Amino acid sequence: MFDMATLKDIKKKADELSYFCLSRADEPDTVKLTQALDQVSRALSMFAEVELHLMNGRSIPFDPESYIRGRLGLAHRSLLSVSESHTA
Repeated sequence: MFDMATLKDIKKKADELSYFCLSRADEPDTVKLTQALDQVSRALSMFAEVELHLMNGRSIPFDPESYIRGRLGLAHRSLLSVSESHTA
């Protein structure tokens, strides 16, 4: 399903999002944070769905890896674009 490199990349992006959210000293952009939270929540839900399928011995008829990476990538870009626009 997920290879080691993919899982490390997902973990890295999740850690960066967490650090960004906790280390901001300026006023947060609540719209961007809300959108990022929605994307991360969707990715987490899909990851749980995959695990439930595996625990129940069912096959996975879809591509959860692309979906999870896509949702996390959207959240990452959403917050990083906020950060970069404030530093320019």
